[in-house]
Amino acid sequence: MLQFIEKKSELDQSNLVVFIENKSDLSVLENYKFSDEMLKKCKEWVKNDKNFCYDFFVWSAKTEKIIVLFYSKKSDITAIDFFWEHFPKLDNELVLATLSEKYLIDFIDTAILSRYEFDKYKEKKSEKKLAFIWTESQNEQILERLPTVENICLARDLWNMPACDLTPENFAKIIKKTKWKNTKVRILSPKDIEKKWLGLLHWVWKWSANKPHMAILERIVDKKSETYGFVWKWIVFDTGWLDIKTQMMYEMKDDMCWASQTFCIMKELDRVKNLNVNVIAAIPLAENSVSSTSYRPSDILTSYSWKTVNITNTDAEWRLVMADAVSYLSKNYEIQHMSTIATLTGVALFALWFRYAAVMWTNSKFINYMVKQSAEAPEKYCEFPFDKYYMDECKSTIADFDNHSKGPYCGSIMGWAFMANFLENNESYTHFDIAGVANNTYKPFGRNPVTSTWVGVESISNYIKSL
Repeated sequence: MLQFIEKKSELDQSNLVVFIENKSDLSVLENYKFSDEMLKKCKEWVKNDKNFCYDFFVWSAKTEKIIVLFYSKKSDITAIDFFWEHFPKLDNELVLATLSEKYLIDFIDTAILSRYEFDKYKEKKSEKKLAFIWTESQNEQILERLPTVENICLARDLWNMPACDLTPENFAKIIKKTKWKNTKVRILSPKDIEKKWLGLLHWVWKWSANKPHMAILERIVDKKSETYGFVWKWIVFDTGWLDIKTQMMYEMKDDMCWASQTFCIMKELDRVKNLNVNVIAAIPLAENSVSSTSYRPSDILTSYSWKTVNITNTDAEWRLVMADAVSYLSKNYEIQHMSTIATLTGVALFALWFRYAAVMWTNSKFINYMVKQSAEAPEKYCEFPFDKYYMDECKSTIADFDNHSKGPYCGSIMGWAFMANFLENNESYTHFDIAGVANNTYKPFGRNPVTSTWVGVESISNYIKSL
């Protein structure tokens, strides 16, 4: 929880965290008339021009400690990494203060996001309270940023919820009940999915206890403007079906993460008044449970586009669900640019570890933007190669396509190639494989604790805003 206060007299928490980046910023401390000795030490450290973090025990009715952070322009680490090094170690109740304009957002972001915890299911909650002493000049910048941070935390909260509570139906209700200002929401029910013959989505859930839904979110600013279509997939738990997961079964609730990110991206765009493009997102919501009526290897399924798919691996269900959604948007809307995002394959993780997402194919403007912003932004992207050869390699000898590539390699590209075959109108197409970066299971870094990240919420919405 982030609060704003204007005066020292309003402090009701025990630790004041002050960030400075030059000598003049020490006026923050001088305003509160702290000891001359403390100011003298800070001036000496600033003069040395090296990063430092120092705790001053002051004990007063309102303040127990003052933590002074100084980030040197000569530092060989980023400001985000500097803040991350210290914020997770600090106490739960903090008051933040800085005069910095350049690093203000990094300061606030890291204070909130690097200390994120999910304790919904704990009897004892560890409440982390943050307050911020802000100046009038910081007002607009902070108020503009806070909804983005809230959306990032919401994406994390949804990912952390277990599949027994966040079923396809329950998530569809969350989307529908959200107070949208500029976005129209339609929810396709299980009957709609069957009636419209979204055949791949229909068979992927058949017959799990929780039936599927598909959410369609439309942000139309001008019918004459270009339209971007986004498809994400939500599988509340991925058992692998008959090709059952033999490893990492516990982590398979991760399959819901990109739907929560799509939802939060659309929330980000919903609050933007002056978009120059239309955005339509499709979120198929389904459950993957082992069942005597589930589909099998060697089954041949008919898709929404009436193309047939030979099932060579039941654990490659993501591309099936998304292929139907891609065809649905492509057939029912005039879309110029299609994008899909998924934790599609572990191969991307092997190539790029937990730091970079893979991005590939025809929308060079989109790809170049994402790769370029990786130089400084915390969301990182790396371009993978792609051409039509891979799409042709998805063809089957007994159906139109096989759902899983024949060889053991190139899994990230081949997953995308399969879905590219379900475009109906030759739209430009960009795919993001976020297998490594959607959920940080390795170790904390930057703004990311060991939990779901926020990949795409900021970077993709920023791209759409820039058009």
